[in-house]
Amino acid sequence: MRYHESIGGVFLLKKVINVAVERDGLWLDSDIVYAQVPGWLGNATRNLRLSVIRHFATGDDTKFPVIFWFAGGGWMDTDHNIHLPNLVDFARAGYLVVGVEYRDSNKVNFPGQLEDAKAAIRYMRANAAKFQADPDRFVVMGESAGGHLASMLGLTNGMTEFDFGDHLDVSSDVQVAVPWYGVVDPLTAKQGSATDAFDFVYRNLLGAEPEDAPELDAKANPLTYVSKKSVPFLILHGQQDQVVPVKDSEVLYEALNQAGVDADLYELETAGHMDVQFMQPAVFKLILEFLKKHLN
Repeated sequence: MRYHESIGGVFLLKKVINVAVERDGLWLDSDIVYAQVPGWLGNATRNLRLSVIRHFATGDDTKFPVIFWFAGGGWMDTDHNIHLPNLVDFARAGYLVVGVEYRDSNKVNFPGQLEDAKAAIRYMRANAAKFQADPDRFVVMGESAGGHLASMLGLTNGMTEFDFGDHLDVSSDVQVAVPWYGVVDPLTAKQGSATDAFDFVYRNLLGAEPEDAPELDAKANPLTYVSKKSVPFLILHGQQDQVVPVKDSEVLYEALNQAGVDADLYELETAGHMDVQFMQPAVFKLILEFLKKHLN
């Protein structure tokens, strides 16, 4: 409707509209400390943080499924907030989105990164009521090194050897894994890469060259843990990836299928490593459809 109003002899036209509430408001809780781990050469304490895109409180028993995001960076550097502007689409679709900091390989060798990731999951499960999180619908998703973590999390449900720190009275289990161009076997990733520029990251992760340390390599290899109890997997990889060979994702997909695990693999025909194509609506739609299918 339009109204004429006279102010100082001047007639102004104002507009009144009725706005329907079509989506939730979102908060960002940034840099919440979820764990404390050894710091400077083991002589101090280091905080590990996570950030949560969460919904305005509903005041009822609504619970939102949770997507944990693990950014890449070759285990050398990572930023748990860097992709949150892109991932807000998942929050708009009804999820909580949790960006998780984990220690890089300059601070700890594997499995320290997996221990951190599991600690973040336990923190959110222990504090589910605070965030209106559904502790029975936890999704892990990540890119590259973070994709490796997502795969490891999806394959180690029920194991306790990687659980350290606080909230050990709750589970670090997850329900779905969505690795984006994730490293699988450090050895085959190193050998199959189209470039040797990143060979050093595997040595830094393991504390030894993967070809010289088969036991360490196997411990960090998601294929070691594939079983019929593994959670559903949606694997994404670019066919033009020059860093992490797409063949490794194909091997993981085949192993999951042979174990009877519900898994899908989508290869992006012209996408390279950490390509903006993965952030497009078409890809997010695939992910959301897969999650809808597998989260009861």
